[in-house]
Amino acid sequence: MKDEQDLPPKMRTSGQKVPGKPLPRPQDPVEQEFWERCQDGHLYFQRCGNCGLFRHLPRYMCAKCGSPEYSWERSSGKGTLYSWTVTHQALHPAFAAEIPFVAAVVELEEGVRMATRLIDWNRENLALDLPVQVEFETVGDDFRLPVFRPRER
Repeated sequence: MKDEQDLPPKMRTSGQKVPGKPLPRPQDPVEQEFWERCQDGHLYFQRCGNCGLFRHLPRYMCAKCGSPEYSWERSSGKGTLYSWTVTHQALHPAFAAEIPFVAAVVELEEGVRMATRLIDWNRENLALDLPVQVEFETVGDDFRLPVFRPRER
């Protein structure tokens, strides 16, 4: 491999400014409310006021009974690994220093599934139903993004 000084300036890692991680850009007030609630360091999900079903992604009507009634309920933040992939290519420059990383779907105790990123993982321990716990990563200007880490059973 060449010495960095032998590379053109655009290819030198020391000369590149890494952009910040992209932030969610909600298009709807109910989705915006989900992200605003995350900023206190806890997850909240909608719960149907009629049948009690938890739901995520946020929406205006229950998928089970069609009721427009709901409340926001605090989640335990505990769940299990439902699906994952180990990603070896950063599709955004802000994630380049973190590859490989795990893009995951977590099933929470409340029954909802959430796309997320798994942190502090060990390849040998990745398995279906791996217990996980939410944590919040600060990105951008003090924006908290939910991520998950393995936890003891």
